[in-house]
Amino acid sequence: PVLGYTTWRDPPKNNLDHLKLANLTPLDHASLGVAVEGASASVAGGEASLPRFDTLNRQRCYVDVFNRGSGPLEFTVKAVTPWVKIDRVQNPATGDTRLWITMDQRLFPAGLNRDSFEIIGAGSQVRVNFELFNPAGLTRDTLEGFVEDRGVVAIEPEHYSRRTDSGANRWLKVDDYGRTLSGMRAMGPVDAPSATPGKDSPCLEYRMYLFTAGPVEVTAITAPTLNFVPDRGVRYAVSFDDEAPQVVTLVPQGYQGQNRNPAWEKSVGNNAHYGKSQHAIATAGYHTLKVWMIDPAVVMQKLVVDLGGLKPSYLGPPESFHRPARQ
Repeated sequence: PVLGYTTWRDPPKNNLDHLKLANLTPLDHASLGVAVEGASASVAGGEASLPRFDTLNRQRCYVDVFNRGSGPLEFTVKAVTPWVKIDRVQNPATGDTRLWITMDQRLFPAGLNRDSFEIIGAGSQVRVNFELFNPAGLTRDTLEGFVEDRGVVAIEPEHYSRRTDSGANRWLKVDDYGRTLSGMRAMGPVDAPSATPGKDSPCLEYRMYLFTAGPVEVTAITAPTLNFVPDRGVRYAVSFDDEAPQVVTLVPQGYQGQNRNPAWEKSVGNNAHYGKSQHAIATAGYHTLKVWMIDPAVVMQKLVVDLGGLKPSYLGPPESFHRPARQ
């Protein structure tokens, strides 16, 4: 393989023609630059914000401090509260410094709090703001199931809280299959009628603690299974708690997987289908996501519950912190 792919046709030799390079002239004096994790641009002064920290996920964030000009840059970090821990890592090649920010859980204040620290250098100052969340009555040791992390819950399907089979219909784990860990395959006689949730449909349940109430989108990343059973599509159903299951169609009946079908071409390129459903969470706290079989051969590779914090990525976010739920 060579560098420089922009279409399906490989270039005859390495090239970076599609990259547009620019020549930048640095300032003739030292100038403070600060780039925080999650931001699309750096700042030279004013304020910046880090993603939220909480006691269950124990996140680690970084802040990059760099010189926007020439000459030596000296900087200090001030007004650091006792629970904030900052480790400096300097890049000897560039002189840039990465500040790794963690929190001492033992000193975390209760509830939702706002905090900040300041980076001062070269006549400029940047205030870095962040939130701390310590939910009452919930710890890593008492948690049952998954927990929201900055507006997202990411789930490896094999880590269900409960699995319910229904006769010959069941969910079967497929090791080393899928985007990251494994898959859960809907199994049943292919010549039998489609399963019906609440009647003869096996169910996977995922208990989770959500900090955020409101609209929720659930994305199921599945195998790119086609409609191999005549007169049938490829479907599953999903629900939260006791709501009526929503049927999600991955492949409709009569679908033609062939060239000039953009949906099929996309599923081939991604080696996956993406099913989406919309839900509403009335209150923060414990909830149970349920995934139901309808048609056989659906393989769940990853489940992503988006409460407003999902960022674009190819593999999806890494799995959220979880503990086994009590049965």
